[in-house]
Amino acid sequence: MWALGRLEGLGSEIDNPGAVFSSFVYKEAEQSSQVEGTAVTVSDIYRYDLDQLTVRDTPDRDHEADVREARNYIRALDDAVSYLQTAGIDRENITAELLKSLHEQLLDSGRSEEENPLPGEYRPGFAVIEEENPSAPGKRIRFIPPKPGSVSGLMENLEQFIQQDSKWPDLVDIAVSHYQFETIHPFKDGNGRVGRLLVVLMLLGCRLLHYPMLYLSSFIERHRTEYADLLLSVSEDGAWDEWLQFFLRGIREQAEEAFVRARLLIDKRHDYESRYAEAPQSVRRLGLSLFEDPYFTVREASERINTVYQTANNAATRLESDGVVTEITGNDQNRVFRAEEIMQIVERPARELPDPNQLVNIEQAWRLPEG
Repeated sequence: MWALGRLEGLGSEIDNPGAVFSSFVYKEAEQSSQVEGTAVTVSDIYRYDLDQLTVRDTPDRDHEADVREARNYIRALDDAVSYLQTAGIDRENITAELLKSLHEQLLDSGRSEEENPLPGEYRPGFAVIEEENPSAPGKRIRFIPPKPGSVSGLMENLEQFIQQDSKWPDLVDIAVSHYQFETIHPFKDGNGRVGRLLVVLMLLGCRLLHYPMLYLSSFIERHRTEYADLLLSVSEDGAWDEWLQFFLRGIREQAEEAFVRARLLIDKRHDYESRYAEAPQSVRRLGLSLFEDPYFTVREASERINTVYQTANNAATRLESDGVVTEITGNDQNRVFRAEEIMQIVERPARELPDPNQLVNIEQAWRLPEG
């Protein structure tokens, strides 16, 4: 809880967290997609936003569908957060209908193993969770979720649990809610992604975070076998203590990782503010805008900072010469720039990040050996 509180305290220092930490939502979408076995990256999603996914050396339709699905994840989360901000940041406003809406957005034009994943609808048939059979070719049944006729009532019960006042700490309620959702398995496809989104929304609804800065999917990806085993152990053996300890460990580890990345981004923003204090306004504005969107074309940059094309091009050239951005296409036209220093913070493996308890000199801590 302390690690989560430290992260929230850091986020609250920023008047507009989205202007600095928007890449965290992309990070969660990346990691959530990778839990599903895809190779989507944060860079892929940003390139897709610019209609530049073909920058990849080996583009393929399945990969583009995966990226589109990851983009749907971001859109669904953004819309859900906007809904909570309008309706009120409170767990009472997290409903079964909201989760169905998330599912509908997630499965919109994405790649699914189901011929028709029924976006936004509960599954009409039985579901079977399988796993690879270690002793024979093929798969074996691991878990059979509740029958389809029970799904609607079980989701109503889950909604009541989410919304009620509880004698338990909020993080325990979130862990229980996530388990219950995954066990109900209400949709034909996409249950894992919606279940992970539910964790983010409950962190907001319980006011443990005021911006989605924590991406639990990264922890689940690293421990996917243990995660699946513990969910099953709760169902079969009532192993609640083990599940809760695992879930809380995940929250702590991801809060620490997010804290380091957030601290680095804030310090880098301060660096840009100082570095470009005397620079033309276009350079300063474009540099600071990179924290909200670290990829751009010159045409998009001219719209972003509300200036003519040539001025935006001059600003991009200045930032490129300073090593702040890198042109990634090698084209003479339709060039795409990437905020190199910012993306290094976002994409650096967690094991290479500095210890969150030793960030005395952040610039020194960040100068770690490559490789």
